[in-house]
Amino acid sequence: MKNLKNKIMVVATAVAFLALVSCSTNKQNDHEFVVGTCAEFPPYEVLNDQGQPVGFDIDVAQKIAAKLGKTLVIKDMSFDALFVSLKQGKIDAIIAGLSITKSRLAGMALVHYHGKPLKSLPLLFWHKIPAGVTTVADLAKQPNKTVCTQVGTIQEEIISKYTYLDIKHLENTSDLVMDIKHGKSIAAIAEPMVVDALQQQMPEIKVMELALKEEEQGMGHGIGMSKNNQQLVAAVEKAVSQLKADGTLAALEHKWFVGGCHDSE
Repeated sequence: MKNLKNKIMVVATAVAFLALVSCSTNKQNDHEFVVGTCAEFPPYEVLNDQGQPVGFDIDVAQKIAAKLGKTLVIKDMSFDALFVSLKQGKIDAIIAGLSITKSRLAGMALVHYHGKPLKSLPLLFWHKIPAGVTTVADLAKQPNKTVCTQVGTIQEEIISKYTYLDIKHLENTSDLVMDIKHGKSIAAIAEPMVVDALQQQMPEIKVMELALKEEEQGMGHGIGMSKNNQQLVAAVEKAVSQLKADGTLAALEHKWFVGGCHDSE
């Protein structure tokens, strides 16, 4: 009987300890705003010389965290891993130049913070657009009809519908540029807001616009969060609204997209 009582006390103590650890962990997380990003997307986010993520989205995340009264924690990962991490609760939000689309709105809450409606996407070529190529259909007539795209992006979703092309799925924007530079792909499909920065760094990049169907068009960029976390969604909506109203977001847009600060990163 004594042994049984001892066992019960050990179990009870272990349960109490686990509960304490759990509560402590939750309390600590309550003070953090954990943001997932993909630091291969200048000027939205990129790693600086010290290996730290910097960029427009990082500045936005810092401002939102301050409004929430939380400590910002940035987790850098591949773009497609962001959605899995959000679903698993490993991050609170995705801030990574994420286009707002109907399909994404079906699976997550998206709070608009930047960008205008998206009606076309740029196809990037190296040095020149091949003669006779004025539409996507013309690419299929080329000896090399491979178009590369970044995994997990709206660009990947759209270009994959053109089944007569060979689609190559790569990890980041740098990979896309290297692929067309070395002739492995005839073109790359990219996020419009990064094209100006890319062309400033590499004038060899030439652009042809791919018009989007109405159902494919984006509604600017959004902060992705779980629909199950309505308290956080409401708090981020309020924070973004304040940052828009007081001119903070406009100042950050000027810094990263007009001021050219990203060129030195």
